[in-house]
Amino acid sequence: MRHRRLAPCVVVILALSAACASSPRQRPVSVGDVETGSGSLAEARKQLEGSWQLLSLRMANAEGRQTDVDATGSMNLDGFGNLHIEFRMSDAGQKALASLGIASPNPVLTTTGRAVIDPQQQRVTYVGDDFVKSGGMDAGVAAKRNNPLAVERVRYYKFDPDGTLVLSTRYPDGKEASIGRWKRS
Repeated sequence: MRHRRLAPCVVVILALSAACASSPRQRPVSVGDVETGSGSLAEARKQLEGSWQLLSLRMANAEGRQTDVDATGSMNLDGFGNLHIEFRMSDAGQKALASLGIASPNPVLTTTGRAVIDPQQQRVTYVGDDFVKSGGMDAGVAAKRNNPLAVERVRYYKFDPDGTLVLSTRYPDGKEASIGRWKRS
């Protein structure tokens, strides 16, 4: 008989405790200040952001033979990581590439996509739609990386004291594949 009286009480207590939902956290979680000092992502973005004009382009083949390539170019990186690059090679520039055994599909190379900046390693990595869709594992994207002109290659950046931006790519063995010098426009 005593159990019969306790059973409804237990049911009511369980029902009431189940109905009590936890409330969301009332205060925001602090993640700290955004790092803005030397070597920070914010500083790197600020330095790289904007429009740039190509001053010179030097290419090398996998064996290390180098040549200057006659080309003009423009690059624009906005505050959201959107990257646009265009190279226009002259006939002499295309012949210089051919002398190294580097094939350029046409005299104007252009691409638009997203870029990821790594300030610790001073790298800019292009993350285009084809790379995102394949997760970077697509054989066609991998083949493009064999060409020093491919935007799918990681770019290493540095700034000369006069403000010139130097973007370079490397072959898998660490040898430089391309060196582009850019000035802010």
